[in-house]
Amino acid sequence: MSEETLTVVVQRRQEQGNGVLVLDLASADGRALPPFEAGAHVDLHLGEGLVRQYSLCGDPADRRVYRLGILRDPKSRGGSIAAHERLTEGAVVDIGVPRNLFPLEGGARRSILVGGGIGVTPMIAMAHALAAGGAPFELHYCGRSRSSCAFLGELAAAPFSAQVHTHFDDGAAEQRLNLVEVLTGADAGTHLYVCGP
Repeated sequence: MSEETLTVVVQRRQEQGNGVLVLDLASADGRALPPFEAGAHVDLHLGEGLVRQYSLCGDPADRRVYRLGILRDPKSRGGSIAAHERLTEGAVVDIGVPRNLFPLEGGARRSILVGGGIGVTPMIAMAHALAAGGAPFELHYCGRSRSSCAFLGELAAAPFSAQVHTHFDDGAAEQRLNLVEVLTGADAGTHLYVCGP
């Protein structure tokens, strides 16, 4: 857990998919937020000793906001429920400075990003970074159903939307994730990133 904290305000709050809270957090003093690298997360201080880590899922080049996606977990030990109940627009909250335990390797010849459910969050930031650097990649977003997934609208509108492939358990068989097909042609220069259940 990071010792240094930042005070931020919830600039925008959206409910997307099935129980996913999407937050845009801006600096409380209006300044640019510290830079972060794709794959980074922040510690979210929710009061009463609750501190939880959430991946930054926005564009690393945009220092106006940090974007988080928080799934309301029915088995929550308090963190996700507190975030859903307390973090309304205008709420002030402390976060740790971004830390990266899941870094993107910039020298890969090709990157394959696979996100399952809420595990897509760090993959979105990675896709932004790879696209900005002109690096070849593809993003595979898997979920139980289209209606349960967050971020679909923004991924469809992203400049890298042609590299985004969605796979839903309740969809047609031909659109389900076929790892053999996805990994065909992968060599030592291909990097695979996976996050999710």
